[in-house]
Amino acid sequence: LKSRCPFGECVTPHLTRVQPDGNEPEERCRHGVNYGFYAMLYKSSELGEVRQKLRETVWQEDRPRCLDIDVALASISDEVAYYAVPAVQQPGFLHEGQQGSARYTNNFVKISDIATPSHHETNSSLG
Repeated sequence: LKSRCPFGECVTPHLTRVQPDGNEPEERCRHGVNYGFYAMLYKSSELGEVRQKLRETVWQEDRPRCLDIDVALASISDEVAYYAVPAVQQPGFLHEGQQGSARYTNNFVKISDIATPSHHETNSSLG
């Protein structure tokens, strides 16, 4: 995993054992660290357990910040051990393509710029 804003313990010069950030509130899914889900390696025999724990974390109506899979995984990293290569390393082991990030793009959208349908458009199917 390549991680932006890594939080955890350095276990080698190029690898971090990801841990939940206790400085961030649990009800916000400890949002703010370990962004990225770029490259993952799994121990396939344990994938079912990981999927179940993620499912339980992501789909919580009272914790919408957990909808982002990378945030959810980091929030349960005390239950699901995983490691990340911090993105700040140069030259680094993993490189992103040029496809961009929907989350990054959406962070810069102003509410006033979001098109809202007019009354006519919303009722056009009513005849």
